[in-house]
Amino acid sequence: MTPTTAPGGTVISVRGLSRVYPGPAGREVHALREVTFDVARGELVALVGRSGSGKTTLLNCVGGLDEPSSGTVHLAGREVTAMNERERTALRRDDVAFVFQTFGLVPMLTAAENVGLPMRLRRLDPAEREARVTELLELVGLARHAHQRPGELSGGQQQRVAIARALANSPEVLVADEPTAQLDAETGRTVMELLLELVHARGMTALVATHDASLMAIADRTLHLADGRVTTGA
Repeated sequence: MTPTTAPGGTVISVRGLSRVYPGPAGREVHALREVTFDVARGELVALVGRSGSGKTTLLNCVGGLDEPSSGTVHLAGREVTAMNERERTALRRDDVAFVFQTFGLVPMLTAAENVGLPMRLRRLDPAEREARVTELLELVGLARHAHQRPGELSGGQQQRVAIARALANSPEVLVADEPTAQLDAETGRTVMELLLELVHARGMTALVATHDASLMAIADRTLHLADGRVTTGA
C-alpha cells in the first residue's frame, strides 16, 4: 500500500459500518450498528467492550477478513469494502498485520523461522530476509532466542515473536485482537507498551481490542463498544 496520507493524517476511516448475521429462528444478530470513527497515522487506539460487543467483528471488517452488511472502511485512502477477495488477500498479506491472543506460531519452527515465514511467502531474497529477521527479533528483545521453538518460550516471549512476525512485511496498519488475554497482568502491560513504542517509532496505525481496562491508559485513545455501537471515543 502506498501511503496517501501525511504523518498524523487519517489512515483508518470507518463510516456507518454495520454487520448483520443470520441468527436462530430466523432472527438477525446485529454485531455492528452504524459504527463511525477515524484513526490517525502513528496512533494506537484501544477498542474496549464486553464480550459480544462487536470488537472482533469490527477488527475483521477493518482488516478485510469479513465484509460488512453496509458502510465503508478506508485504509490510507483505499476502500477496503470495495475490494474483491483477491485484492483483500493482497491487502492482508502486504499492508495489514494481525496479532491474535493465541499467538498462532508454527510449533515446529524456531522463533527466527516463524518471523521469516511471511517474507518467504513473498519470496524475499534470503540474505535480505535473514537480516530483517535478525533486526525484528532484536527489536522485540528476543535476539538470543532466535533458535528456540515456541514450546521453549514463555507466553510473553511467544507474543513478542508473533509481533515481530506481524511486522515482517512493514505493514501500515496493525490489528490486534486481545493480544494480552493469555498473559499475566505485568507481561500483558509490557506487550502493550511494546506495541505502543513500535507504532510511534514506525509511524504505523494500530487498532487493539482488549478486555483489560487497566491497559486503556497506555493507548493514545480508546473506543468503547457496546451492543455493536461506539459509545465514546470516536
